[in-house]
Amino acid sequence: MSRFTHEKPKLTEDGERIYKDQEERMDHLKAGKARLLEEIESAMADLVQERRELLPYSASPISVVPNEILSTLFHELQRTTRATGKPMVPHAEIILSHVCSHWRAVVLSLPSMWCVFHRDGRLVFNDRALELDRQTEARLAAYLDRSREHPFDFWVKLEPTRQHFRHGAQHLKLTTQLLSVILPHLHRFRVFHLLLGVQQVPGEFWKMLAMASVPLLEICAICPDLAQPNTTRYSAETELDTFQGGALSLKYLRLDETSLFVIRPPLQTVVDLRIERRLEEGPAWIPNGVLAEIFALPNLQTLSLFGDIFSFQAAGGGAIPNRPIHAQNLKHIRSTGTYITVFLYSHVLAPSLESITLSGLEEDEISASSLARIPAHAVFPSLRVVAITAAWIGFPNDLRALQIIMSQNVEELSFLGGTAYTRPKEVFRTLVGANGMPSSQQKIKKATLSMRAFSDSEEIGYYHQFIQARPNLEILRVPSACLQPLTDFMDGLPSSIKIQAIDESEPLLPLCWLPGPEWLDTEEDPFLADCYVWGF
Repeated sequence: MSRFTHEKPKLTEDGERIYKDQEERMDHLKAGKARLLEEIESAMADLVQERRELLPYSASPISVVPNEILSTLFHELQRTTRATGKPMVPHAEIILSHVCSHWRAVVLSLPSMWCVFHRDGRLVFNDRALELDRQTEARLAAYLDRSREHPFDFWVKLEPTRQHFRHGAQHLKLTTQLLSVILPHLHRFRVFHLLLGVQQVPGEFWKMLAMASVPLLEICAICPDLAQPNTTRYSAETELDTFQGGALSLKYLRLDETSLFVIRPPLQTVVDLRIERRLEEGPAWIPNGVLAEIFALPNLQTLSLFGDIFSFQAAGGGAIPNRPIHAQNLKHIRSTGTYITVFLYSHVLAPSLESITLSGLEEDEISASSLARIPAHAVFPSLRVVAITAAWIGFPNDLRALQIIMSQNVEELSFLGGTAYTRPKEVFRTLVGANGMPSSQQKIKKATLSMRAFSDSEEIGYYHQFIQARPNLEILRVPSACLQPLTDFMDGLPSSIKIQAIDESEPLLPLCWLPGPEWLDTEEDPFLADCYVWGF
């Protein structure tokens, strides 16, 4: 491109006119250039400002992190916030989706971030609480939509307050609306965990469950805790059957003491079964034959029974089995009360049973006739772990039952607290083979013992006698107060035995359910509630 010189040449009159015209055009172009540059710079500045408002983190290194890495970080954060089993509120996915539009787009593009719905709280009947429940309904609908066809986990616990009983119709409407949202999505539920509290449940809900097909359902809890009239009786009618459309993947089932009076879930595939009292007692006894059917389930491995549920618990009432009940695959059992313990040892053959947890042996003295029905031979050849909690043990027949429970094969014993009526002296005398009854637990390698009293030399001596009667004992866990400098507990103990303080942060029972990142049931395990570690 040719360039104009700065020296004005000698020109003719016409040339002078042309030159002047060129100068004017040049000035005009320069002015236009300046205005155009100003407009461009202004537009660029506006664009930068808009970008800063859109992406406020643009100055941060995370602004250039690929979406794949962001997705991994988001999932890890979500898992961390569920570490205790009770997700933080607001939930991690909600917080992440409100940081900026870019993060929101990433979070919303991940169905796996929205496939777990958790709601744990009380219902209070005022305008604000009703609005909160409408928000819960809207949040549930959003999660179901954003999770698309991903398997869905539904963890909901609704606890009413006293106002509930004065606003039953309002609550019934809210519950109906909340549950109706899930109906079109039940086919992809992996977890359906619903805990209610002494409240009416709409009949439409039971009909919905009756006809539902849940091919992916693995974990199910249906605990309505219904307050029912005393005239209610257990019925085996098939109209109560639940999930008639199929529940072939069901492995874990939790019911409360009132559940079986309104529903009949499929049990053939169940591995872990819990029937446990929560708030409301059942309106009547369930026939013993139902328990026999439960023991005989082909896939059952763990069974937890808490409360007075079956006829034999009514002071030994109900029909007595005329032949042994075979529980071929049962590995772990938990039960409460004297009668269910006697029934278990009298009528059940469980060759695979590994652990027994017994709680609440305190209602009545075990009768001599009950003991007579218990076979003298070991009915549980695989039994290795026995845990006893909240027990009243002191009567002679109680002590004899304790010896029967502790078969030759037991390698681990836990005796955790008990009522104020438990007699540590008699319990220890039984455990070491005093009272004229031979000790039968020579194979015990690990013991956890927490009695009501152990501060004086006599009580400490009971522990020492127990240790001396266990030649195979390797670990003994005792209350931390036993190990205080003021006690003489450690004097004279064999150096080969590890003496440890009971760590209450660890599971105290061989079978229990604790909340965690994959288990969002925050209701306390009723058997853990009866574990006492005594102090001075």
